[in-house]
Amino acid sequence: MFEIAIACVWIARTLALEIDPNEIVNLICVVNVRGKHQLKLPDGYYGNALIFPAAISKAGILCQSPLGYALELIKKVKIQISEDYVRSVLDLLAYNKGELSIYNSWNFVASDTSRTGLTEVDFGWGKPIYGGPPVGAISFYTSAYARFKNSKGEVGMVVPICLPPQAMIRFREELFKIIQSPQRSLHPSLL
Repeated sequence: MFEIAIACVWIARTLALEIDPNEIVNLICVVNVRGKHQLKLPDGYYGNALIFPAAISKAGILCQSPLGYALELIKKVKIQISEDYVRSVLDLLAYNKGELSIYNSWNFVASDTSRTGLTEVDFGWGKPIYGGPPVGAISFYTSAYARFKNSKGEVGMVVPICLPPQAMIRFREELFKIIQSPQRSLHPSLL
């Protein structure tokens, strides 16, 4: 479901920001490589094990294509993660002395935090009330796909997004169009 939700948000955000159709837009996915056995992280390593591969498209193509186009780009990003890819990213970071900005141009960074287990953490004070990105971490460039429980105890998923006020109005309209449009519907093989 992460891929479908983020594909919808990426398209609606691009439309809402009225990005020139010839501009390149990137959806950068935060990917945890900790479970990748071929990477052989050292025992006891507790540092970050995240990389940031990107789905890339021209804004016009992204916005005019069926939802399946964005979904396929996102799926390809997730399957390209290999030991060679991760080592290449590490080499690039080493070359840039650990500095590599992902917050530029029309980049949109999305992270799936739905399986982090934050809702189960208990330091002796009981279950957490909130578990997700720190307040203020959701910015114009970033969002997270996260678990949410409402006041009735119903569990669902949310994708918070931050945009300028006028763009937020357009975002809402565009997201509704994407959800309601038969041209944007997904072929069952993409689900």
